[in-house]
Amino acid sequence: MGKQKGEAARSKARPSSSSLAASLVPSGAAAIGFGGYIGSSRLDSSIASEDSNPFTDIDSEVAQHLKRLSRKDPTTKLKALTTLSVLLKQKTGKDVVPIIPQWTFEYKRLLLDYNREVRRATHDTMTNLVTIVGRDLAPHLKTLMGPWWFSQFDPVSEVSQAAKRSLQAAFPAQEKRLDALMLCTAEIFIYLEENLKLTPQNMSDKAVAFDELEEMHQQVISSSLLALATLLDVLVSMQLERPGFENITSEPKHASKARSTAISSAENLFSTHKYFLDFLKSRSTAIRSATYSVLRSFIKNIPHAFNEENMKTLAAAILGSFQEKDPACHSSMWDAMLLFSKRFPDSWTSSNVQKTLLNRFWQFLRNGCFGSQQVSYPVLVLFLDTVPPKAIAGEKFFLDFFQNLWAGRNPSHASYADQLVFFLAFRECFLWGLHNASRYCDGVDTIYHFQVTLVNNILVKLLWHDYLLFGSSKNQDSDLSGKSRDTSVDSVQHSYENTVETLIIKYPKSYMQELGKCIIEILSGIYSLGDVLLSAFSATFQENCLEIFQQTENIERLPESVDHVIKFLLLVEQHAVQKGETWPLIHLVGPMLAKAFPLIRSLDSPDAVRLLTVAVLIFGPRKIIQELFVHNKEQSCSHFSDRNRELDREDFIHVFTEIFIPWCLHGNNCSTSARLDLLLALLDDEFFAEQWCSVVTCATNLECSEAGPGSIDSNNMAVLAMLIEKAWEEIKKRKELDSNHLQGSCTDHWHHELLDTAAVSVACSIPPFRTFDAQFVRAVLGGSTEDNQSSFLSRNAMILIFEELFRKLLTFIMESSFTWVRDAGSLLTAEAKYPVPESKSSINMLEMAQFALQILDRSFFCLNTFDEESELLTRISAAIFIFDWEYSMMKTSVDALDQESVKRIKARLDFGESVHAFHCKISNQFWKSLSIQNRKRLESILIQSIRFAIFKEDKLNTNKVTSLCCLWMLQVLECISQDEY
Repeated sequence: MGKQKGEAARSKARPSSSSLAASLVPSGAAAIGFGGYIGSSRLDSSIASEDSNPFTDIDSEVAQHLKRLSRKDPTTKLKALTTLSVLLKQKTGKDVVPIIPQWTFEYKRLLLDYNREVRRATHDTMTNLVTIVGRDLAPHLKTLMGPWWFSQFDPVSEVSQAAKRSLQAAFPAQEKRLDALMLCTAEIFIYLEENLKLTPQNMSDKAVAFDELEEMHQQVISSSLLALATLLDVLVSMQLERPGFENITSEPKHASKARSTAISSAENLFSTHKYFLDFLKSRSTAIRSATYSVLRSFIKNIPHAFNEENMKTLAAAILGSFQEKDPACHSSMWDAMLLFSKRFPDSWTSSNVQKTLLNRFWQFLRNGCFGSQQVSYPVLVLFLDTVPPKAIAGEKFFLDFFQNLWAGRNPSHASYADQLVFFLAFRECFLWGLHNASRYCDGVDTIYHFQVTLVNNILVKLLWHDYLLFGSSKNQDSDLSGKSRDTSVDSVQHSYENTVETLIIKYPKSYMQELGKCIIEILSGIYSLGDVLLSAFSATFQENCLEIFQQTENIERLPESVDHVIKFLLLVEQHAVQKGETWPLIHLVGPMLAKAFPLIRSLDSPDAVRLLTVAVLIFGPRKIIQELFVHNKEQSCSHFSDRNRELDREDFIHVFTEIFIPWCLHGNNCSTSARLDLLLALLDDEFFAEQWCSVVTCATNLECSEAGPGSIDSNNMAVLAMLIEKAWEEIKKRKELDSNHLQGSCTDHWHHELLDTAAVSVACSIPPFRTFDAQFVRAVLGGSTEDNQSSFLSRNAMILIFEELFRKLLTFIMESSFTWVRDAGSLLTAEAKYPVPESKSSINMLEMAQFALQILDRSFFCLNTFDEESELLTRISAAIFIFDWEYSMMKTSVDALDQESVKRIKARLDFGESVHAFHCKISNQFWKSLSIQNRKRLESILIQSIRFAIFKEDKLNTNKVTSLCCLWMLQVLECISQDEY
């Protein structure tokens, strides 16, 4: 009505009758009204007879506007109502009282108006009228109260709020509103009964479009049913504890009489209208929803109306209401069904449960509750609680229930909110079934069998199987359930599996996370019943993981499968381990790793090792090693003769040193990186120093090296370099956890003399250099960025290394074809008090310079940690500038050279290009951050080098040399000089 076609928009604003019982009368929301008037006849005796003039004693202007209210045009009505409101405010109560009879007649008629604005304005005018007349309204109250109460249920929120305000204006006190309802109980019931008898044809005698009449009729019926339901809640139950009635300390007067009248009148309506069941067949959603509400009210307030004569009919209608497909009806439907099932459990035996209820219920679940997930899923566990155990076959019922519920989840299209409410409901219902198994079974063995059946067929074969399928989109034709499928499981299971293979790629990421969370929370609940029930899932979990590792013929699938198990372990950490639960390690991950560890060690698979690493990070090094070697009966380790004892320090260090260090440091292949991650993860805070010492000792085993005494072979060097690089990442992680107390959170904790020895040895080596030599030295040195000036080495070792790097650079400087470069090199030699390097093979000198540059490229900023007494920073920095300037001069002169000459200098030109690239990465801010003393030294060397180029270089045109030197001087001024020019 009121230009708002259809019921969907109105139903959103319309509250349920049960909530209105508390909110509308005392302080709640409001509503509607159309009844009390049929055609043009007046239904109340308070109005003057038809032969008399109803406007005789009324002010002429007011009478004129009252007459205009009977016009068909809504605009005319609105103007008349607005004017009446203004006029009423200008008059006294005595002047307004004569208006009430005629207003009552018009009020009832206006409540039927199709235009919502007319209805709203009617209530606004009513508010003004009752405010003015006050107690003089009493003689007319019984005539008004029916439509007035009815109008509280208008489906348009603005209209219902206006109706509420008018009632509160007449009766500001809560007690007075309740008194008014009780005083007029009989009249209200009469009015509602007349409304329920209406048809679209007798709604109006004027020419009104049939679709408007039909919509008006639907609203009258639905609103009358809601008004009836709420009235019973208020008068029969009295709802004293409900909001709005909390201040009423004693039962109001007339309460007993009103209650008696309400019950007898309601019983009559219940019988006359054939239990309202015909309304459930209405095409109108609002009428069906209101019918469920009134049935709920009758079940609650007048349960004796449900008897042997009508129980079978009502049970079939109420328990069979799952055929209702409109989600707008489902809230009131559930209210009625739950209360009916709880109040009349024997009703389940009065109808064909399987045909009438269960088949419809399964269809309801398979269709995702027809769109009412947010309403229906949360009440499923309440429904299970109301189901009489004798009316169902417990095990079959629950298998069918969960399979149909699972089939309706629609994972590829469900919203995130629907996913959340689905998995919450599934978990609640599953755990409810396990906890209440005794309702359906007799004896301990029977209960256990029931519980195990649910775990195997639902948790394992539905949820866990789906989780694995989600993570194995390429494995959709493989069965990772761990055991052959039970043919007794309903065919729904098999049809679901066929469907999931076509939809699995479309599953959103959130679905997998919520599914994993649901599984884990169910397992936590299962553990609270006893760890025996966990064994079924644990066995399948172990078997699935072993199958993943054993799929050697499908090795390309391993990363994806392992990654999915890892994600599950991370969810276990989040939803169980962090809450202090111990079952994940003892009953799930520990046994799985114990069986899989031999396979993990034998496979050259980074993914398999990564799974073990994640487990260590989640549960801790000592707990994992204890599960692998102490509590594991299958592991043959003579060191642990007593498998029931706790792991002590000696046991832990022994396993770490004898098993994990050799395995993790062995060889350089595709799993090396993952094994080193595992090794670092196994470093325990309490035993960190001892463990790291063992690692370094094994990794730098110079005496036993295949490369000869005092050196490390190539494979070990690669592993060691990778290990140190990962150690930097480990330091960063540990700093984030605890920057002050956690072992391994700073480089001081990682210092070791053997690292010093190995690094100095590699730095001082001569060509040919191995692939990972420079990588190792720069890894232990650190200093790859300006804000990272920490190192794994002692200060003395760092000085020895940088001095050796400077020697290698200086040697190459002295081989330059430019006189000024060699003179600059001599200057650096004099500054360093080094002898002039002996001439070596030009190839060797180039390799040494390149080796030094490779190290400096990732460790240069460590030089800034030396104090001013050390001149290493200035000497090496000066060498970088000189090489870069030499490169710029070579590029200038290369055009004048023949092809053979260019070929001879190409190696040095390429090296100069690398130095230039490295030099450009060092910001001017870094140079300006050097101490004053270091900047003065560097500035002096560079200016002297420029002088050498100007006065001694004769291979280039003087103008070109001068131009280059000017550019170099500007560079010095920009980067280093403190003077202002």
